[in-house]
Order: sequence, then structure tokens, then C-alpha cells
Amino acid sequence: MAEAWRGIRVTIPSDVRYLGAIRTMVDEACTIAGLPEEDRGEVQLAVQEGCANVIRHCYKNQTGRPIDLRLTFRDDALEIHVDDYGTFVDPSRIQSRDLDDVRPGGLGVHLMRKLMDEVRYSKNAWGGTTLTLVKRLKKGGAKENA
Repeated sequence: MAEAWRGIRVTIPSDVRYLGAIRTMVDEACTIAGLPEEDRGEVQLAVQEGCANVIRHCYKNQTGRPIDLRLTFRDDALEIHVDDYGTFVDPSRIQSRDLDDVRPGGLGVHLMRKLMDEVRYSKNAWGGTTLTLVKRLKKGGAKENA
């Protein structure tokens, strides 16, 4: 028999006012997954940046468009999928700006790659883009049963 899916699914509108709620939900998911406190802020920031990029770049700051989040509790990691319903973006075109170019914005991709163990982009069933973020559990860390 297949193991039951363990996770959280939520849809938020493409509106920056919801990013704080996403951070709170992700923090709770990190606790359930058994991630240590020092990793929780990193995961929160990476997911926030991913959602902000969908709002800014995919939906061109249009509010009310759906962003689906799926947080899956694996035995060895927390895996987060951020799905949009826009047009698929070729992963080779997703770049962070040069770090020497000091100005606000444009570092979301760099931050996600630095903070997470895996960052992947793929085409989803709706023709949009799925961002997958993975944070592995450190060996020897406690893990609650979800």
C-alpha cells in the first residue's frame, strides 16, 4: 500500500499583503518537519521570494491571480512547490542580477539558491511554472510525525 501524502496545500491570491501569512504558515510547516530554528528563517525567506517573483514577474503585479503552494513532509526534507498559472519560463532565462550591482530588488533567485538545498523550475500541468524548493533535514535532528 502506498504511503499517505503528508503535507499542506494552500492557494493564495497574487497580492503582497498575503506574504506575511505565507511566512507564518511556512514557519509552522518547518516546525512540523523538524527543521532546526536556524533553518526556518531561511526557508521562510526563500518561499517569500518565490511567491514575490510570481507576483512581480509572472502576473505583472496583477492581484487576485492564484498561487498554489504545496508543502510536503518527507522523511529527509521539507519540499515546497510554488505553482503559477502564467506562461512557462525557461529555467535558463531565470537569472539573478549581478551582485556587484548594488540596488534594491533582483536578488530573489540568488537568495533562494543560497538558502535552499535544491531549487528547480519545471513546466506544470497548467502551462505555468512550478518552483520547487527543498530543505533537507540535518542528520541527527529530531522529527515530529506529521
